[in-house]
Amino acid sequence: MNFRKTKRHVAAVEAASLSDILFFLMLFFLIISTLASPTAIKLLLPQAKHTQNIPKQILNISVNAQLDYFLEKEPLSFAGLEESLERYAAAPAKPTVVLRVDRTIQVNELVKVVDIINRNKLQMVIATEKSN
Repeated sequence: MNFRKTKRHVAAVEAASLSDILFFLMLFFLIISTLASPTAIKLLLPQAKHTQNIPKQILNISVNAQLDYFLEKEPLSFAGLEESLERYAAAPAKPTVVLRVDRTIQVNELVKVVDIINRNKLQMVIATEKSN
C-alpha cells in the first residue's frame, strides 16, 4: 500500500485589510458622536401638573446711516426713542432690546443709544451679520 500524505488546503483569513477597515469605522463613529450633540447635557427634569410659558419680548431698535431712529419699524426722533424706552422699562415684563445699527455711523452715536438702554436697565443685544 502506498500511503501518501494528502495535501490539505489550509483556510486563511487575510487580516491586513481588517485593521484599516476597523480604523475607518472607529474614526467615523468618533466624528459622528461629537457632531451629534457636542454641548448636550442630559437631565431628568421634574414633572409638574401646571406649566407656564414665559413670553420673551423682543424690541427692535434700528439706526440707519442718516441717523434716523426706528422702534419696531416706526420712525422716531432721538428724544422720542428715550421716552418710548422709558415706557417699556416701566412695564412689568421688560423686553430684550435688539439693536441694529448701520456700520457706517460713528461709535459715538451707537454709545448714545446704548447709554439710554442702560439707563432704563433693559437687556440688550447688538445685531451683527455673519462674516464669511
